[in-house]
Amino acid sequence: MTYHWSRAPMAACFCLVLLFMPLSGCGFNESARRVQTGLLGILDPGATYTVDFWEAFPSGADKDAVEQLAQQYMDQHPNVTINLQAFDSYDTLKTRLTAAIAAHKTPTMAQAYESWAAQYQQANALASLQPYISGKNGLSQADIADFYPTLWRDGQLVGTQYMLPFNKSVEVLYYNTDLLKAAGIKPPDTMSELEATIKKVSKGDGSRWGLSFTPQVDEWATFYKAFGGGDFISADKKMITFSEGANAKSALQAMDDLSPLVDSGAIHITREDAWQNDFTSGKAAFAIGSVSHYPYLLKSTHNKLHIGQVPLPSGPGGRYTSLYGTNLALFSNSDNAARNAAWDFMKFLVSPEANATFVQVTGYIPVRKSAYEGAPLKAFYTRYPERKAGPESIVYGFVPSILPAWDQCRSTITTSYTSALTGQLSSDTALQKMANTCNYALALDY
Repeated sequence: MTYHWSRAPMAACFCLVLLFMPLSGCGFNESARRVQTGLLGILDPGATYTVDFWEAFPSGADKDAVEQLAQQYMDQHPNVTINLQAFDSYDTLKTRLTAAIAAHKTPTMAQAYESWAAQYQQANALASLQPYISGKNGLSQADIADFYPTLWRDGQLVGTQYMLPFNKSVEVLYYNTDLLKAAGIKPPDTMSELEATIKKVSKGDGSRWGLSFTPQVDEWATFYKAFGGGDFISADKKMITFSEGANAKSALQAMDDLSPLVDSGAIHITREDAWQNDFTSGKAAFAIGSVSHYPYLLKSTHNKLHIGQVPLPSGPGGRYTSLYGTNLALFSNSDNAARNAAWDFMKFLVSPEANATFVQVTGYIPVRKSAYEGAPLKAFYTRYPERKAGPESIVYGFVPSILPAWDQCRSTITTSYTSALTGQLSSDTALQKMANTCNYALALDY
């Protein structure tokens, strides 16, 4: 921890005693010196650096991609060591980060969801990226404009840039291309078309479902917006608004619209990733999931199933999709020199070239326009045109709330939404349960 002396006479005496010690002994820390000299974020070729990067890519394509990029960066910067610490899940990563912040033993950088970052920023645990962005090794206005606006703004807290977009994704509608082609059916573009198509392709004997998905807060929130819902939380952050006034109608419709199809057996409700088995086995014509699931779906089918993707259907209120994935953040308690190297590594990870590599390996969406429009991804999307549904959906992406209280809301909304779809709760009761839990969580925060 860096201590700043507030009384000038004491500071002056202390500095005289330590006259021949490094300047940081006078309360002038290394970070401040580098800011004033324009060196923040710049690496010294004669120095060595170690960056501890905590992430949640323990296996599969994600792990391969981040390891490949880290090695590529270290090959280009022999004086920098990137230590990847992969945790088995985002929940574990969050738990470990929270404990590390409390113990003042944070990594240099980590993946972070918006609501986590809001909590860490309130605890002064995050380093603002603004000084790095505006420094000599920063980002130009052209660079900033190159990021998709939705994704760039997603990294801001209280008007300040604290994060850069990393493994971002959106939900799309997956479909069995061969099945729809044989039936002479086009992928649905609206909610009413989706419902009609689900009925057409499902089989009454239970041998095929029209749609398989695991209900979560994200699907409910997407349908809520599509049916005309407004904000989720009031501007003063004191109460939820999705159950108030006209919003309540949209909130209920988001639960009620698909319920009859669940009851008839046309939609199969699953738990966790079981929808993937339904879809890859051919038992479900459609599925709802993140674009990041594509490599796993393809691997499960051994490339035998032709998988299509389209943006989620629109409703009377427009077209929406939940914005998934984490951002990259620096921690204020970490070593100053290590943060310089971490910033440089972060810049590398979100560069058009590295981002194009990451997208092709993992299935995540590009975070910069030049990456999407560059030769590598142009060739990639020409080969896999269905995968353009992800980047084409960026403009529809949204995050309901970044407030820490929303984490508690997520769990209750998911269980209540699932119960309403399966007939265990009426939609009115489910909505009231959502509202009560979320309002209680907000009251604790504010």
